[in-house]
Amino acid sequence: MALSGRAKSEVRRLQLTGGSTYIVSLPKKWVTEHGLAAKDQVRVEWRPSGNLRVIPEASSIIRRREVEINLDNIPDDFILDHLIGAYLSGAQLIRIRSKNGFDRSNRKIFRSFIQTTRGIEITTETEKTIEMLSLLNPSEMPLYSSINRMYLLISSQIRDISDALSGADSDILEDAEEREKEIDALRFLMERQVGLILESSRLEDSMGTNRWEASEFSRIVRTFERMGDHSFRISNLIMNFEGDRLPNDSLLVDVIPIWQASMKLLISNLRRNKISEVHDAKKQLNSAISSLEDYETKLWDDKVGRINALYRYRLSESLRRICAYTSDMAEILINIHNHRSSIEVNL
Repeated sequence: MALSGRAKSEVRRLQLTGGSTYIVSLPKKWVTEHGLAAKDQVRVEWRPSGNLRVIPEASSIIRRREVEINLDNIPDDFILDHLIGAYLSGAQLIRIRSKNGFDRSNRKIFRSFIQTTRGIEITTETEKTIEMLSLLNPSEMPLYSSINRMYLLISSQIRDISDALSGADSDILEDAEEREKEIDALRFLMERQVGLILESSRLEDSMGTNRWEASEFSRIVRTFERMGDHSFRISNLIMNFEGDRLPNDSLLVDVIPIWQASMKLLISNLRRNKISEVHDAKKQLNSAISSLEDYETKLWDDKVGRINALYRYRLSESLRRICAYTSDMAEILINIHNHRSSIEVNL
């Protein structure tokens, strides 16, 4: 049964029964839509905000979100965008139709989509219809696990970048594209999970976070994705550059341990509340950003040649942006800290 068009809220009057118990009736439409009947049980939860939440504990209704994509109405350049949009919407079934069938370019896009996401498989295929099903239960991979996996991918990539800038063979960066794709896939997964949490109170509990924090985690994931983009860019710069190596005392090499130490402090404070560590990390990052800005300004005065100067400028710019995105993460953690520390009082 479709739920679209239903009222978002209704005002109900409290009634006193038995002289000591207050009751409120439930909307009939809500009861029937969840397959409930008289004497069935519902769970009433008292939320930290003071609100009550009614959960249809005995509901026999099983629902599935489906999205249908008609390729006849979509330019080829936008097919992947629509598939990703369906995935992020929380669709469990994505049905693709085309009256002319699917050509090689269509199937290449489908494969790219499956590789870019998590848990999506083709379950049904005919000449003019393909159905993709999400096989991954969102609660099987908590948000903290996804964030930590993204952190490990980016930190290992930047560690390899540091080694390459310090003289190691640039071949250690050859898997940069694979790491970049995995970071993107985790970002899509987390945005899908956050969207589901915002819609489902049950997922909010099983995923171990509340809706407000989930939306902030989504912002953290976007900063990780941007860090991943720049670490991938740096890796390509190093692998394709044929000019002079950086001197070992280059600021670009020295900044990386500062980022690593700051990032480690921030990741550890996703769960704990040592806000002084977040402050320290942000101070170190801002100092590194200022140093890189000065470095970039002076590059054009140094006698290193235009090719070397441009190479170092691009490296510095990406490192600076990585530090800036990490500083943004510190601000998000400060937001989370203040929300966790806040209390509601009666006026």
